[in-house]
Amino acid sequence: MERHIKLADVEAVVRNIYENFKDAETGGEVDPRIADADPSKFGIVVTLTDGRTIEVGDTCVAAPIDRLALVPVMALHREQKLGQHHKCHCDKGSAMQDCCKCQKPEGLNVCPKALRLVSKIQPKDDADGKYDVIENMIVNMMGSAPVLNDSLFESMSKTNVESDVENKLAAAGIELYDSAPIVISTTTKLRALQADLKQMAMMGATLAADGRNPITGEYAFDGEISPKVVAFMAVKGPRHLAKKWLMKTGLPAMSSFGGTIMGVYPGVMSIAAYSPAVNPDGVSVKAYKAIHHIMKQLDLNVFDSAKIVID
Repeated sequence: MERHIKLADVEAVVRNIYENFKDAETGGEVDPRIADADPSKFGIVVTLTDGRTIEVGDTCVAAPIDRLALVPVMALHREQKLGQHHKCHCDKGSAMQDCCKCQKPEGLNVCPKALRLVSKIQPKDDADGKYDVIENMIVNMMGSAPVLNDSLFESMSKTNVESDVENKLAAAGIELYDSAPIVISTTTKLRALQADLKQMAMMGATLAADGRNPITGEYAFDGEISPKVVAFMAVKGPRHLAKKWLMKTGLPAMSSFGGTIMGVYPGVMSIAAYSPAVNPDGVSVKAYKAIHHIMKQLDLNVFDSAKIVID
């Protein structure tokens, strides 16, 4: 069964929700790591798998991508694993399962699961090489390059040292697949990258389009990887809200402490929303509400049986 929705209707809903929330007081505070962010900024971008885009509000504000960097990292990991699988005709376990084995030690400001995932990326024992292949995946998915926030990277790196991250990982028995200093630095650098909403929505649309960037027409990765990455997003969800978010919105998504939430509707589109005022879990309050209401008003849910076609 197909359900057709007019692009004009999608745009009307997005614009209406933007207008309803742009001046609304929804609570939340700007993360102290980006204290200079303007809490009044708010934007929404919807990018379809064919490249058609709806954008309203402050869509050009660059914000730290934080946990959203794990989306291209997971895509790259699956791509590298797919290549190994084709060579050796074996697949020893799921990246999803392996990524979720470890628990976060007390007082640690970096997620061990994120570190383990980054540690698996080839090459190993090569900080520049590891970062370059991940950055290349990000650029291929976004269609343009994010920018490193040097001061944020430096402050987060300093916090890593003060928090004694490397020794706490070792004491907790958390296994990494590459040198701890390389993995910690690379992960922190990725979290400190900044991208605007249009870039984030394009990343999501590339994922929704089975790895094909809607604008460049180039494949960032093999199409069979997309379902696994979308599943990863569904499991991770906006920080500490995965189950509640998925049940409420029906949209696999992830968030950043910078105020961005990016969701993916496979085969259809990506929705990205931004507002730097976040709740205690580091999730943008206004972006959360905006995406929730878009999905509700359009009566969309990735678990529905109908195939969605936007005319």
